[in-house]
Amino acid sequence: MGDVGLQKLYMAKSISELNSQVKDIPKASPRLLVNTAQRVLKEAQIVDGRRDEEKAYVFYMRYFSIVMTIQKQDEYKKNKKFYDGLLDPKMTAKVIGRAEELQQSLDRRYEFKMSAKKNDKLIEEKRTAEKLEKERERAMKAKQAAEATKTTVATNGVTEEGCITCQKLYSLSKEKCSSYMILDIRPQNHFLESQIKFSNVISIPEELLKPGLTAARIGSELEEPSRTLWVTLRDKVDYLIICDWFTEKPPLPQPLTVLIDAIVKWDPNKHYKSKPLFLKGGYDLWRFMYPMNTTNPRADHPTRKQESKSEPALLDIEYPDLDSGFISTPSPTDVRTMSSALPSVNRNLKPAIANKDLLDGRNNNMNIIENSQVNNNLAVKEGSPVRASVGSKVNTWDTKDSNKALDLQNTRQSSLSLEKIENVPSVPSRSLKPKDLLESLVAKKVEMEEEQELLEESVKVEEDTMSKIKEMEETAVKREAARDEQSRAQLQKTEDRLQEEIQRLKAKSTDMEERYTKIHKQNEELWKMVKLALSGNLSNVNLEPTATVNNIELKQQQDQEQLRAQEDKRRALQEQVERMRKERKEKERKLKEQAEKEKKAQEQAEAERRQAEERKAKLEAEQRSQRNKGAGETYTTKLRDSPRSSPVRGGSNLKRSHSAFNLSQLGDDDKESSGGSVTNFDRSLKPLNVSQRRNVNAARQRNFEPKYGNVGHARTGLKNLGNTCYMNSIIQCLNNSTPLVKYFVEGIYSEDINSNSKYQGDVCEEMGAVFRALWCGQYRSIAMWDLKNTVGRFHKPFQGYDQQDSHEFLIKLMDWLHEDLNKVTGKKLPMKEQDYDDIPDYVAAEKMQEELRRRDDSIVCSLFHGLHRSVIECDTCSHRSLTFEPFSIISLSFPSSGRCTLRELLQHYYKESRIEYKCSKCKRLRSCVRKLDIWKLPPVLILHLNRFEHDVLMKKKQNFVDFPLENLDLGKHTAMKNNRYTNFDLYGVSNHYGTMDGGHYTAFCKSSVNKLWYKFDDHEVYELSRENVRSSAAYLLFYEASNMNIKVNNLF
Repeated sequence: MGDVGLQKLYMAKSISELNSQVKDIPKASPRLLVNTAQRVLKEAQIVDGRRDEEKAYVFYMRYFSIVMTIQKQDEYKKNKKFYDGLLDPKMTAKVIGRAEELQQSLDRRYEFKMSAKKNDKLIEEKRTAEKLEKERERAMKAKQAAEATKTTVATNGVTEEGCITCQKLYSLSKEKCSSYMILDIRPQNHFLESQIKFSNVISIPEELLKPGLTAARIGSELEEPSRTLWVTLRDKVDYLIICDWFTEKPPLPQPLTVLIDAIVKWDPNKHYKSKPLFLKGGYDLWRFMYPMNTTNPRADHPTRKQESKSEPALLDIEYPDLDSGFISTPSPTDVRTMSSALPSVNRNLKPAIANKDLLDGRNNNMNIIENSQVNNNLAVKEGSPVRASVGSKVNTWDTKDSNKALDLQNTRQSSLSLEKIENVPSVPSRSLKPKDLLESLVAKKVEMEEEQELLEESVKVEEDTMSKIKEMEETAVKREAARDEQSRAQLQKTEDRLQEEIQRLKAKSTDMEERYTKIHKQNEELWKMVKLALSGNLSNVNLEPTATVNNIELKQQQDQEQLRAQEDKRRALQEQVERMRKERKEKERKLKEQAEKEKKAQEQAEAERRQAEERKAKLEAEQRSQRNKGAGETYTTKLRDSPRSSPVRGGSNLKRSHSAFNLSQLGDDDKESSGGSVTNFDRSLKPLNVSQRRNVNAARQRNFEPKYGNVGHARTGLKNLGNTCYMNSIIQCLNNSTPLVKYFVEGIYSEDINSNSKYQGDVCEEMGAVFRALWCGQYRSIAMWDLKNTVGRFHKPFQGYDQQDSHEFLIKLMDWLHEDLNKVTGKKLPMKEQDYDDIPDYVAAEKMQEELRRRDDSIVCSLFHGLHRSVIECDTCSHRSLTFEPFSIISLSFPSSGRCTLRELLQHYYKESRIEYKCSKCKRLRSCVRKLDIWKLPPVLILHLNRFEHDVLMKKKQNFVDFPLENLDLGKHTAMKNNRYTNFDLYGVSNHYGTMDGGHYTAFCKSSVNKLWYKFDDHEVYELSRENVRSSAAYLLFYEASNMNIKVNNLF
C-alpha cells in the first residue's frame, strides 16, 4: 500500500481531530513571527524526513497559519518585499502542496485503521461472548452441585432465621453502611394509601404473585419506577426485605413464598448477595413503632385471613364481658357462697366464639386480670353482649387457658375500625400485652432519640454559624488593614467563601427546624396517649401504678427536661446569630457610606491638587521663558520684515542641543568643561512660541503612595496594583541597568525627547519619575499608578488588572521608549532590499548599520540593539546569500525536557540548519545550509528563556537552566572578531512561578552600589545569596558587558 517505513498513527483518529491541534497564532510582531515560522518550517521538514506524517502535517499547517497572520498585519503591508524575501511565497505554495499530499495519505490511513479496529472489535466481542458462555455454564454446574449438598434449606427457600426485625431495619436506615431494597407485597391500593418512607421501596402487588412466577416475569408486570429498581438493583443491594401486612414467623403465606421462590429458584442469571428476608410483624408493626417513617400511619389494615383449621366443639355457654371485666375488678364474693355455687367445667373444651365482634382488636388492649377466677354473679350492664348461661352459676376461667384463647384471637382477628374506638392508636403487635407494649415503647425511645439527635445537631449548626460569622468579621478587619491589593483580593475571596458557608448553614438550620417541629409534634401526641394509658383514663386499658410505671414517668420527665434544655440552648444560639448578622450588616452599611465619602473627598482633593500643580508649573514655565528670552535660546525664528540672516547649522532655523547621551563616554566619571567662543546672537530673532505641555508633564507632582524608610539606593519595592507583578519585575530589572538609569536620573533624557513621537514623550517622562523615586533611597515602596495608566492608554491589556506576560511588556516598553527618545524625526523611509552577494561582509554590515542609524537612533538602540548575520549557502553551486537583521532580545528555545545549561541553549540556537531555499544564482529551489551568528553585540544583552513556546502541546517548560553569574563568553558565536563586548556579567533575572494559566513574577537584581543580590517581590525587598539566583523559574536574563564601568553619580 506504499506505507512501508511510515511511522504509526498516534496523534489523532481523523484529519479533523488533527486540525484541532493547530492552535491559534499568538499576537506578536512580524519579526518575531518570521523567526517562529522559520523554526516551525525547519521542524516540519525534519519530521517529514522521518516519515512522521501526522506531526509533519501539523507543523506545515502551523507554518501556513503563521504566514497568514504575518500577511494580515500592517507592518507586512508596509515592508512587503522585505518580509517576502524572508518567507519566500513559493516556499509557502510548496508547503500547501505538501500539506495536501499528507492530508490525502492520512485520510486513507485513518479510514483503513478504523475499519481494522472494527474487525478487531467484532472478533473480540465474539471471543468475549464465548468466554462468558463457558463461565456461565461452569457457574451453573457449580451452583447445582452446591445446592445438592445443602441440607439446611427449607422447601420455601427460607430458613427459620430468614426474617428481619423492625428495629434492625430502622438501624440499617440510620447507619447507611449497608444497602437494602424493600419489596412491599401488599395490595396496590394499600401501598398507595400508606407505605414505608424510605428510598428503594417498590410495590409488588400480591395479586401478581402466582405459583410458578419467575423474577423476569415479575419485572415485566411491574409499573415504573418499581420496574427500573427491580431490574437494576435487586442483585446489587446487601439485603432484600419483603414486607406484607402481618407475617411474624413461618409458615409463610403464599404470596411471600412465591416471591422468595422467584428470587431463589427462578432467577439463575442474577447472583444475590444474600437470601431474601421478610419483615417480622409486617407493615402493621412497623407503622406502630415508627409512625414518622410512614406516609400515613392511620391507614386501615385488612382483616387477617382465617387459618384453614377445623374448629373444635364449642360449649353452649356465654362468657363474661372481657371489656367490662378487665376495666374494673369486682370485690370478691364470700367464699362460702362461691363454693356452693361452683359448677363443674370440662377443661379440655375451648370457649365458643358466640359473636365474632366480641373478639376484635379491642381485646388486644385489655390487661389480663391477675385473679384466676371471675365471679359470674357480677352485676352486668344492660345491653351487654355477655351473659352467663350455666344455671346462673359462677363460671371460672383459668388464666392460662384465657391467655391461650387470646393468643388464638391474635392470629385470627381483624383490624379495628378507627370509627369504633376514638383516641386509641392502632396496636400492631398482637403478641405484646398493653402494659408490656407501652413499657417497650418508652424504653426504646426511638422517636425521642431522633428528636434529641436533631436538637444536638441543630445546636452544632448554630455554633458553627456563629464561628463562621466571627471568622468573617475578623477577615473583614484584616482586609481593611491590608495595604497591598493582592492581600486584599485574597482576603475578599476568603470572606466570600465564608459568606457562602453561612448561607448553607442557615438553609440547613431552617430544614432541621422543620424536621424537629414535625417529630416533636408526633412525640407529643404519642406521649399523651402513653400518659392516658398510665393514668387509666384511656378506654380499654387499665395499668396499675406500679414501680415500673413510676420509673417510666420519671424517665419521660427527665428526657423532656433534657430536650427543653437543648431547645433553650438552640434558641439562644439562634438569637445570638441573628443579632450578630444584624450588627454585621449595619457595620457594612456604615463602612460603605464612609468609603463613598472618603472616595469623593479624595477625588475632589486630587482634582484641586492637579489644578494647583498645573497652575504652578505653567507659572514657572513662563518665568523660565522670560529669564531665557534673548539669552541663547535653543529654538529661534526670523522676525517679520527683518533682513535675512545667515542660517544656523547648515541652513536650518533650528538649533539642537548638544547634550545628547554619548555611550562611548559613559565610563568617564569626570566631566570635561568645554571651552569655546562666545555665541553671537542675532537680535532680529525671537524665540519660537512653542507649547509648554512637556514642561508641565515633567514638573507634575506624582502620587506614588510612598511608604517612607531609608533603605538605600535602588532598594525600593513596587506595590502590586492588581496583578501588576509582571510590570514590577521588568521595572526592577531595568532600574538596575546602570547606563539606562544614569541617562534618566541625571536628566539627560529630557534633551532627547522626540516632539513628533506618537506617544508624546509620556512614557519616558513616567519612566524617569519612577527611576528617580527608586534611586532616592527614601521609600520602602511606591505605587506606579501614573506609569500604569500611561502604558494602559497605549495598550489596553496593560490597562486592566489581568496577569500579562513580562516578556511582552518589556518589548512594548522598549519600543515606546525608543519612539519617545528617537533622535531621527520625520517620516521613515522603507528599508532597502538587502543585496550583498558581491561585497565583503564587513562592508555589507556597515551599510546595514548606517541605514539603521538613519531610521533609528536612541538610547534604546545604543544599549540593547545588536546585529545578527544570516548566511545561506547552496549545496549545488555553493553560492552564498548574506543578510543582516537587528535584535534587542534573543529568545532561546529548549532542545530537551531535562536540565540544561545556557551555553547549550545558545549552541542550539546558533547551530547550522538545513532548509529548502531558492538560490539567487541557480534560480531554483535548492537544498541549502543556513548559518546564523552574531555580528555585533550590544553593551546590555537580554536573553529570553522561551518557556511558553506555542507548539502543539502549549505548555510551560519547567527546565532548570544553569546560567553563569559572571563571564558569559559569546566570542565563539560572533562572526566579527573585534567586537567591543564579548564577556558579560549577570545583573538581573525576571522569574515566573506558575503555569500558562496564571502565576507570579519576581525579580533578582544585583546592586551596582554594593554588588549584593536582592530579591524584589512586589513591595518586599530582601537580600539574596548568590547560590539562590539560579532557579527553574528564570524567564528573562539581563547581562551587561564586563568592560562597561558606569556609575550613577547625581544622587550620591
